[in-house]
Amino acid sequence: MNNENKKEDKLVEIKAKEIDLPTLDLGQYVGKKTKIEKIETREGNFGNYVKVITEKVGEYEKDDKKEPLVASKIFGLQTDKEGQIGWGAETKLGLYLKKMGVAHYDELKGKEVIVQIKTNKEGMEFLDFN
Repeated sequence: MNNENKKEDKLVEIKAKEIDLPTLDLGQYVGKKTKIEKIETREGNFGNYVKVITEKVGEYEKDDKKEPLVASKIFGLQTDKEGQIGWGAETKLGLYLKKMGVAHYDELKGKEVIVQIKTNKEGMEFLDFN
């Protein structure tokens, strides 16, 4: 690794307090029909996964700039004894593919879905779909 590009953390004194952060009413998007626009395969800290992303359903403001708001789902992939990456029939991805009537996640592109709200373990809400 090139140490010239490595950024060092600095010790600073911050007098932090509770502040009001902007909120976004996701409820207005629940039930909206949209289509799957993009499928990305990625590698993360916990292995390989597939991220399925819808068309833009709305937009939000971030740093005085409008950003697209999309719904997404993440499905984990597994590696078998031979080192092949895939999914099992009874995994979340396998069951979702069966529900959507397709054999491979690439075939999800263009399929119509309905936007929902999902809450993660930390209580944060995000847009998901059926």
